[in-house]
Amino acid sequence: MIALSRKPEGIPAKYRGAGLKKAMAALLEAFYANAGAVPFNQQKNLQIWTEAKPNLKLESHDKCAYCEAPTSAVTFGDVEHFRPKSGYWWLAYSYDNYAYACQICNQAFKGDRFDVRAPKLNAPVPLPAKRPAKAALEQLATQLCPDPATSSQASLRALWKGEKAVLPHPYLELPEALMAWQVDEINQEVTLVPVPGSSASKVAVKACEKLLGMNREELRRLRYPQYDRVFSHALVVQEARTEAVRQMAKTRLAAAARDDQPFAGMTRYFLRQWGVLV
Repeated sequence: MIALSRKPEGIPAKYRGAGLKKAMAALLEAFYANAGAVPFNQQKNLQIWTEAKPNLKLESHDKCAYCEAPTSAVTFGDVEHFRPKSGYWWLAYSYDNYAYACQICNQAFKGDRFDVRAPKLNAPVPLPAKRPAKAALEQLATQLCPDPATSSQASLRALWKGEKAVLPHPYLELPEALMAWQVDEINQEVTLVPVPGSSASKVAVKACEKLLGMNREELRRLRYPQYDRVFSHALVVQEARTEAVRQMAKTRLAAAARDDQPFAGMTRYFLRQWGVLV
């Protein structure tokens, strides 16, 4: 998992400004019509997040935002709700709550699970017991969900930090600082492990294992060929007899460490450990 950045210019109109207000008003209508149990699975018209997928895919470099495997290599990508819509229905249309994730991380593992170490986040404004008048309903709609056109990373951190989510947020944190990697040469696998001496890392890695399956066998094995290629180039950098060969290997290492490459976080970890590329 690596840090990701939003591409605001690609966010569809329905997730910001007037479009978001309209969508949230419809969501509130469903909330009151169903006594607070928003029927996302039963009403197709409420499932509007799929239109966010193309831009999320660009932001995530066509990789799963969690496991960093190319979605073409594992499964198709989903629009993943970082905070699940089942428990945080008012964030169902929050673009800032979305990530592009492979179906294995999203469906086979995470699903509706979301662990926190503090009281769970509540809706940001009190909701009347009965459906309010139209004007009041529209006002509620503008207060419930962060608008990516006006929200900042600082404001989002302030909004959500109180519940102390155990899973690293790829858009609001630096996940690489919480992750270390261990190689098993015999079985040709690479495993995600905590950073030695870091309690925060232990919490994050445990969450990645439990909620995302980031040490599932397929991933451990899929990481190894990338590690092996990087290790070979690193040896060339350290042992090359000519500067030209050394520079060629460095160029390949730099390419392998780019954000758009598979398992870039793992690659950069080993390069830092070897002192080859920082």
